[in-house]
Amino acid sequence: MKINKWKVLDSKLVLDEKWYKVRQEKVEIKPGKIADDYFLGIFNDIVMVAAITADSKIPLVKQYKHGAGEILLELPAGYIEDDEEPLAAAKRELAEETGFTAPTWHKLGFFYRNPTKARGNAIHLFLALNAEETHPQVLDDNENIELVIRSFHEAVSMAKSGKLKVSDTVLALLLAQQKLVESS
Repeated sequence: MKINKWKVLDSKLVLDEKWYKVRQEKVEIKPGKIADDYFLGIFNDIVMVAAITADSKIPLVKQYKHGAGEILLELPAGYIEDDEEPLAAAKRELAEETGFTAPTWHKLGFFYRNPTKARGNAIHLFLALNAEETHPQVLDDNENIELVIRSFHEAVSMAKSGKLKVSDTVLALLLAQQKLVESS
């Protein structure tokens, strides 16, 4: 059977909040099969940065994540603002959440986080090299983030052992490790 994109017959915004929007769509899944209650979360895409210092340290951020109900350790990340390029957002988020900047940047990839129930919310992963702490954190009023510095080797080990529970962080660290091995 040939796979086709679903045909959107109707679409309406049913929730419109600052950080969360939901669309209800009526879609034709295949000829004769209609779903009139398909809900999609609508989000901006996200960036995440694995920033490595000249002495192989990496800044991580520890913060409470209400969806998981846990305090988690992850790489710095955040939403891409409207009309902002992913690399610019990555540089901004790294600087705001950690106080670090870096002169050398590599894109590690672009991945969908929840392609079934979210539109947008994809993630752009970056590797920043020769990162340095250049200023204090600049956090939003609703952010409470603890900066945690680990060796890159330790962070990768934590990712592989399951001590880091945020899937995007695990993926970014493993891709960063692969990129560094390929570049050496």
